Amino acid sequence: MSSSPSAAARLSAVVRLHEGIKGVVLIAFRINLMALNAMLLARRAGELALGFGVISKELRALSAELARQMRQLQQDARDAVRLISSLLGLERRCRLLGAAQAAAAQPGLAAVLAWRLQERDQLLQSVAEARLRLLANLEETRNLCLFGAALSRSARIEAAYGQGYQAALTEVSLEFAEKTEQILPCIEALRLEMNER
Repeated sequence: MSSSPSAAARLSAVVRLHEGIKGVVLIAFRINLMALNAMLLARRAGELALGFGVISKELRALSAELARQMRQLQQDARDAVRLISSLLGLERRCRLLGAAQAAAAQPGLAAVLAWRLQERDQLLQSVAEARLRLLANLEETRNLCLFGAALSRSARIEAAYGQGYQAALTEVSLEFAEKTEQILPCIEALRLEMNER
């Protein structure tokens, strides 16, 4: 009758997901600031850094999209926590009703228990759907991060054309690479954990 251990494990996984999202949001904010600085640097470099400026704008747009994606993940995680918490409470009530029915053998309790079990099954379905939404959003976030890594590689290539600004542009492009590469392992770990639950 109960799936409490798996529901409790799901709740724990979603809470860890929520904590992991906070770290990604901070990195996305840093990427946004770096992209703004890179755009200003590219503007100072002029014709020599046109490609770098375009890539910086793309990285800034990427960081904004990543922040939007993280807000959606946070909302989905809050929804999942609410659903799983409701499921845990309902399972507890079902266990108590089952024990009361066994002890009292009252037919009215059997009908209430059947109704609660049906409600539990609906909640289980909602939890499964919430998990799928979280996984889909994590996959989309992973793809954004892969795109960011490709952009940071392009920024390194464009930095080579910066002549007198090459050192500064290269430094910025390496910072982009470092920040985007910090996100991917975090997202991968969160995806793996959500897949296990």
